[in-house]
Amino acid sequence: MADTSTVITRPPRWMEVAFEATARGLRAIGRRRYAIADAAGVITYALQPPRKRRLCAHLHSRAAGGLPAAEARRRARASYRNYSRMIIDTIWIHAIGLDEMFEYGHIVGVENLHKTRDAGRGGILVLAHFGSWDIAASMALAAGHPVTTVMAPVGTPSITALLAWSRKVKQMELFAPEAAARGLIRALRQGRWVAILTDIPEGGPTTEVRFCNGPVQFSTGPASLARLTGSPLVPISCWRSDAGYHVHVREPFHANRDDDEQVITQRIATVLEPDLLRVPEQWYPFNPIYTDEA
Repeated sequence: MADTSTVITRPPRWMEVAFEATARGLRAIGRRRYAIADAAGVITYALQPPRKRRLCAHLHSRAAGGLPAAEARRRARASYRNYSRMIIDTIWIHAIGLDEMFEYGHIVGVENLHKTRDAGRGGILVLAHFGSWDIAASMALAAGHPVTTVMAPVGTPSITALLAWSRKVKQMELFAPEAAARGLIRALRQGRWVAILTDIPEGGPTTEVRFCNGPVQFSTGPASLARLTGSPLVPISCWRSDAGYHVHVREPFHANRDDDEQVITQRIATVLEPDLLRVPEQWYPFNPIYTDEA
């Protein structure tokens, strides 16, 4: 179990009660919750400065190798709507028990999780800011795989604590970024899965990779952990369709201590890219990403 100094503190009780009530309400209205999310997404997009809307459309166009202006704008609007849906579902999922998760989605490649577990070792799940990483973690937990991750601040300290509490209710182990290194290593040695978002790094060492038709900075955290511990790397994506959530778990691969971190990270980027390009509306390119456009 994590030291109390490394995990995020608990929110006020009234916030927990309000969050639980909201989650139950969203569950009760079913897919109609997306009407709320879509309205919020449309309003958020409309309130963005024109340069932010143009940036999102441009990033979609470049990632696709060039798009008509109208299609680029459509994808930008869709990204804002789907980001709102992701936020709504981050609350909704609190009211869904792990034993119910497979009523709302499925895992392609779950055998890749099982093989690593059956070998008696932990592994590193590597994700991009695409679809829903919270749903991906919940699906892994539902399949019987304990998950540990790093949680950076989200808004105010109380909001961060609230989201952390919701995740820990599902038995997810969390570490604050400044105290994560030892905890993640320990989790891997205990046979847990460590989940890390590798694109849009918020701190720590990075390397440049080719991703979505341009040079992008990715965190080298997953590669470093893999080299240090010998744990396998498993790229994973999660997106939503009318049929529910789809989690795509790729084949594990190993990194040796003498492997170059850039090469390892490029392999991760190359594996993650196709799902993102297949469902670009659930990618969230709201800020500059290409280093040659800085």
